[in-house]
Amino acid sequence: MRTLAITGLFSPWGRRIARLASGFGVRVLGIDIKPMTKPFPGVEFVEADIRNPLVGKLFQAENIDTVLHCSFRWRQERADEVYDSNVIGTMRLLEAAATAGVRKVIIPSSAFVYGAHPENPSFIAEDADFVGEPAYAYIHELREIEIFIAGFRRQYPDMIVTTLRFANILGGGVPTPMASYLALPIAPTLLGFEPRMQFIHHDDVLRAYGHCIMNDFNGVYNVAAPEPLPLLKVLALAGVPPAPIFHPLVYAGARWGRKISPGVAKAAPMPWDFLRYSWVAATTRMEQELDFTPTRDAESTIREFSAQLREYRRKTSTAYRVAGDGVRGAVAVSKRTTGAVQEASRRVGAAADDLRGLPETD
Repeated sequence: MRTLAITGLFSPWGRRIARLASGFGVRVLGIDIKPMTKPFPGVEFVEADIRNPLVGKLFQAENIDTVLHCSFRWRQERADEVYDSNVIGTMRLLEAAATAGVRKVIIPSSAFVYGAHPENPSFIAEDADFVGEPAYAYIHELREIEIFIAGFRRQYPDMIVTTLRFANILGGGVPTPMASYLALPIAPTLLGFEPRMQFIHHDDVLRAYGHCIMNDFNGVYNVAAPEPLPLLKVLALAGVPPAPIFHPLVYAGARWGRKISPGVAKAAPMPWDFLRYSWVAATTRMEQELDFTPTRDAESTIREFSAQLREYRRKTSTAYRVAGDGVRGAVAVSKRTTGAVQEASRRVGAAADDLRGLPETD
């Protein structure tokens, strides 16, 4: 029986994968810095920090075959403790695995690492360079981890290191940046820009993890469902009204916000560039080499997420139910003001043409 070590056992992904793996007869050793407060059937547990130098001895003593790393913490703002846990922790974990003779390590990542840039190709392959300066800490830290992994692979060519760069994950109550964005009552967009977006259902994320636990794939793989969708269609499917904003004002506001308060500059769940330019990952390697096909497409994933969120809010919030009645009335009124809105948009577009001649503020 192979033994799987899962770091970040009490993270959303750690718990789910531990249950699934133990159900398939895999011996699961869960590791987390948090104490276990209630029994976890089918899972052996060790309370430990992955930065502890004794983790390598633990792997060796428990004859660990595969490590799945689920300890990454998503934060917009840089915090030394989180950086140390995310980046230094991953480095120490890989070194411990190599010292203990672990055969395989699976590292989840994100398509965010590519960056959103006007010169991005229509589909970004796994060997593409990262572009742009990361505005949020989670992108910067994911990039640092991946750069380290690239060097680690050269140093330990016999170890299987699987990196999965997931598209926007929706569902399962996992608070991803895109989930947070689509949960807003009104979603900010950048006027004149409509990037294409990719998604992956949380069930397919679990399937991808299981596929890589049970099979060996060495390298980097984008993981996304078909088909990429334009942002405004995404918002329409999710039932979230867009709030278009001039992009020079947004970037200027972010610049001033950094002077006032870092939190003001990072009011959106994802950097503004990712709502401006497309960052669509190629899935050829996923299909041909990873031999993995998501079961849910992007449209059904968004619809299901939105339906679940609405149902949850109806059950838990009286204010939401009352607001829903008000929104339906507002929609009826808005239909009578379409002409005025179009005229306002025309004037806004003319002003945008003038502003495009100014130097970029981002």
